[in-house]
Amino acid sequence: MRLKVIFANVIQGMIHVGYNDKKENLFTGFHPNKYVEYFEKKKPDILCLAEALMDNQQGDSSFIEKIVNVCGMPYYRNLVGEKAFFVDNKYYGVSVCSKFPFTSYQVQKLANPKIETIRPNGDHWVMHDKFIQKVVLDLGKDKTLSLVNTHMFPFQHFNKHFWDDEFASYRAQWAELLKSDNDSLSLITGDFNTVGITIDKAFPELEIGGALQSVVNYEGKMFQPTYLYDTQIEYILVSSVAKVVSAKAEMVYSDHPFLIAEIEL
Repeated sequence: MRLKVIFANVIQGMIHVGYNDKKENLFTGFHPNKYVEYFEKKKPDILCLAEALMDNQQGDSSFIEKIVNVCGMPYYRNLVGEKAFFVDNKYYGVSVCSKFPFTSYQVQKLANPKIETIRPNGDHWVMHDKFIQKVVLDLGKDKTLSLVNTHMFPFQHFNKHFWDDEFASYRAQWAELLKSDNDSLSLITGDFNTVGITIDKAFPELEIGGALQSVVNYEGKMFQPTYLYDTQIEYILVSSVAKVVSAKAEMVYSDHPFLIAEIEL
């Protein structure tokens, strides 16, 4: 069975064009329909999103509904994170959309160190809560896929690193939650915010290069100046028994590249 999987941080439907001298995002406007049109052309079987646009705190999303309708993915679950900071009167969060039915769905909260900082513009920031979506998909013919999707803490905005010794117990809990709860094929997607470190060194417990493989790999410098980091921070990970048919990263509308992979299970 061949699946096309996409992970994308869609930056709340904004069109990103770069940064100013304070490393603040620059945009040409709010155009969520451009993202809808993009995914319609790509035709994913499984689409996992971060910073997905939501209409309210309950997770209703006309944005997601348009995507699943044009892509023929009738199964989806949205999880609100917080109020959108680029778009008025909207929310954002993570979402899993699929052509395959869910046999289970759960949300798990990541332990939050609640660190604080004063941003260059004077804003007082406190680290917000983050979550993991865990799904089991029924692929048919007695085959299931365990899927994890997440958007993890942006330590870089707090002048910290999540591998600092003071966060060791937090990192261990996050690694444990990322693991599959069953013996089915595993797929892990997310914006891990692993600025300055590769995913295999960030989470050695996941056995990347052993039990799991990183499907799409890139160097951050490929996408600068619209991408801020030298290191890759978003990943698609899959069981090593899966065959990677194709894999690429595309910088389109967001401040993050979209990861697109075809895998054979």
